Amino acid sequence: MSYIAGTRKSCNGNPNGYLYALVRVDKKDSCVDMISYSEDKEYYLNNESVRYIGVTNNPIGRFQGHRSAKGKKMGMVIFNEAENPAEGKMLEAEAIYNFCETKGKGPKWQKGHDTWAGA
Repeated sequence: MSYIAGTRKSCNGNPNGYLYALVRVDKKDSCVDMISYSEDKEYYLNNESVRYIGVTNNPIGRFQGHRSAKGKKMGMVIFNEAENPAEGKMLEAEAIYNFCETKGKGPKWQKGHDTWAGA
């Protein structure tokens, strides 16, 4: 089993959740392949390259999925943690709401944040 596959498998089922922002990296840079962490719990409001806000208990697996769908010129920045799924979903919704209120629209890659469709 490869290192990435092993790490992804060990993260699956993690009891904690992580709020993250996907950021667009426009130039060829070594950080494109990285998942990083920010102490700033409002990172998603303080960085202009944020394209998506999400929550996951498996950051490595989620990042791989996003890169497959959205391309390789992106990074993931974890900016908050949740102790359970309900708290994670609440923090994710609050972050998307704050982003929309502050910026006047949702993150570029976000889907469904501007409809009445339920969770």
